[in-house]
Amino acid sequence: MKWRVLCVLLVCIVAAFLPLSPVSTWMSTQGDASAPQLPSDQGNPNEARRAAGEANTQAGFLTQGTKELVDGTSQLTGGADELVAAISQAQAGAQELSAGMVQLQAATGQLGGGATEVADAIGQVVEQATAFDAVRGQVTAAIDRALVSTKASKDPDVIAAREQLQQLKVQADNAQLPPEVVAQMNKLRDGSREVANQLAVPGYAYHDGVYTATNGAQQLASGLTQLNNEAQGAVGGIAQLDEGVAKIDHMANLTADQIRAVRGALPAPAAAQAGAEAQEPQESSLAPVAAMLVAALVGLGGVGVAAAAWMSRTRRWLALALGVVLLAVAGWVLVFILGHNLSPAALGIAALALLCGAAASVGVTTALAALFGRGWGSLVAAILIILQMGVVGWVWKAAAAAPVSGVLEALSSAMPMHWLAASLSSAGNNGSAQALWIGIAMSALVAAVGLLGGVPQRRDVAVHVEE
Repeated sequence: MKWRVLCVLLVCIVAAFLPLSPVSTWMSTQGDASAPQLPSDQGNPNEARRAAGEANTQAGFLTQGTKELVDGTSQLTGGADELVAAISQAQAGAQELSAGMVQLQAATGQLGGGATEVADAIGQVVEQATAFDAVRGQVTAAIDRALVSTKASKDPDVIAAREQLQQLKVQADNAQLPPEVVAQMNKLRDGSREVANQLAVPGYAYHDGVYTATNGAQQLASGLTQLNNEAQGAVGGIAQLDEGVAKIDHMANLTADQIRAVRGALPAPAAAQAGAEAQEPQESSLAPVAAMLVAALVGLGGVGVAAAAWMSRTRRWLALALGVVLLAVAGWVLVFILGHNLSPAALGIAALALLCGAAASVGVTTALAALFGRGWGSLVAAILIILQMGVVGWVWKAAAAAPVSGVLEALSSAMPMHWLAASLSSAGNNGSAQALWIGIAMSALVAAVGLLGGVPQRRDVAVHVEE
């Protein structure tokens, strides 16, 4: 009969990976993870619950704000990197501009010297041209006087000289500069002097403009260099700010988790406090600890029912059936007493879960008896029940106050006592429908596998002992 035990183990292993989280069995539709508690006389915890609720709301605002802050600092970090790159490019361009302006200023000085020389030369040429016109007049007047003084002379040489003087006078009269040429030469002289002054003499617009632009380019390059250095330091500060904001966001999330854990540890409103909250809709509730204790009672009672059925000489199946029903009724009475405002549907589902849970306990005990014998099988079944009490009880108690690790939760989910507790808690607290029906299905499957081979007879036990 080893196959029955192996099948039960296989079902337990599969159950470890099913959605049977304790918290899901009492989680409200609003996402409140506060576990219902047994009624107590330790005072009214309404103020503590209200404060915890307000703290949870504020923690939600805080985590949302820190998330936005993290996003903002991330964008700031990216923008700072782009800004530093742009400042570096601007600094390089300003340095090139400053160097170019220095070269332009030096070239302007050299060009100013050359322009001054050109202006001086043009001035001399214009002065010489003006002086030539005056000299021409003097030459013409001298020729006229010579012609007058030699007019009466009959000397052939004098006559020949007079003819030459007359020709020279004609040439001198024709050699004068036209007025428009003189005007153009004066303009050229004045323009060349203006260019020379603009390039070389302080106080003129171009000379002072080049000087001012050169100084401005140098100041711009110096300022951008200083700005680039400060921007590098600012980037380091922004990186530290980003790290600090990330730490703040992490701390805010931890605070929110701790506040939710505190809310989960606070007792839910009990029946004695219903008067203060009469206007609020009444919801059914069953303390998870109570569901776990009822499941432990049913599990331990199943071992006793199986042992009592083996002692019956006849109608062992009837004894098993009656024992399972009585055990389920006893558990149902406890659920009815310990629960608050349970609906008829919840009580009916709880009865079904208790029947399947009691049958599962009897089935496991029967399978162990078929493997180890009636006495040793009962002892092993009792030890397993006690082990389940320790593991399932600790996990459910811890889950009511704070999140439980996935390994411990999976270990508890692999135990039949956990299935019944999950079904009862889900039915009493309007919790997860998945956990409710998975728990019932697992219990029914284990019951069917355990009882499929029948109840061990005395001769079956004797044969097992002889083997």
